Amino acid sequence: MTAHRRRDPEWREFERLIARIEADAGPRGLVVKSPDRLRCKLTGRLREVDASIRAKVGTNEILVTIECRRRSKLQDVTWIEQLATKKSSIGADRTIAVSASGFSAEAQIAASHAGISLRKISDLTASDINPILGLDLVMFWHKACAITGAGIRAYRAGDDTVPEPDGVEYILPPDTDLFAPIFHDTNDGSSWSLNDVWRKVQETLDPFAEITKGEPPITRTARIPYPGTVSIDTRHGPWKLGHVFMSIAMWIEPEMVPIEDALKVSYSDPDGSSVHRVEFSSQRTQDWRISLQAQSDAQDVSEILFGGNWPHNK
Repeated sequence: MTAHRRRDPEWREFERLIARIEADAGPRGLVVKSPDRLRCKLTGRLREVDASIRAKVGTNEILVTIECRRRSKLQDVTWIEQLATKKSSIGADRTIAVSASGFSAEAQIAASHAGISLRKISDLTASDINPILGLDLVMFWHKACAITGAGIRAYRAGDDTVPEPDGVEYILPPDTDLFAPIFHDTNDGSSWSLNDVWRKVQETLDPFAEITKGEPPITRTARIPYPGTVSIDTRHGPWKLGHVFMSIAMWIEPEMVPIEDALKVSYSDPDGSSVHRVEFSSQRTQDWRISLQAQSDAQDVSEILFGGNWPHNK
């Protein structure tokens, strides 16, 4: 069962969620890794933990490990005893045990004596969460594009003029595979596709500059010169390239994530203190995320901790 869990993406995301909650709740400078492998001080073997948190306190580094279980039954003292042994063998200063179902009374007693902090995580509805976290929606903006046409101009030795788009001598068929390696460098033998050319244009320039969010597509033409060492496959045989012209339609479109679709959880300890967390995640770009987190009884927006992962500079 453990091996199956380790391969389960849903389990991994559950563990990473716990790591994000703990990271956002702590001070700046924490180093969080999920999962992590730590060397056992007894056997020398690497042992996996669901997550680790490292922090500097003065000149010392503090190591906290996180272990998670998402099961329907209360977690009993047996798991806590196992974690206590593991905590000692890997030299963790503290371990956080997280359960989706809670802990038995015996487990809570054992944890308090073993330096193990207990946390329970549970789902919330939009009406359950602290009102200061109650955004109606979050909007992500996505750059989008489509290559609408491509043409080429043959290489001319000694010709330094910069041709205009109407100087195209051959237009690639509309059904050209954008990912087919049709370009070939005669010097190093490398090959690449139209899509690779477009990616290189984006690395070199900013083709989305001045494109207004939410507006209809704008078509722009990129002109890419080549020094005569590159050929392209055409239906009439290979051509030695001088220039490639690409027409690209570009736009920036919204993705709205309502609070009903956001992840909403309570993260509590046995004493009754709890944190409410809301995560808005893009369904189109899985690693884009905006999070808000606060104590369940927080009353001011200044108490909200903001986090997430998205391209701030784009």
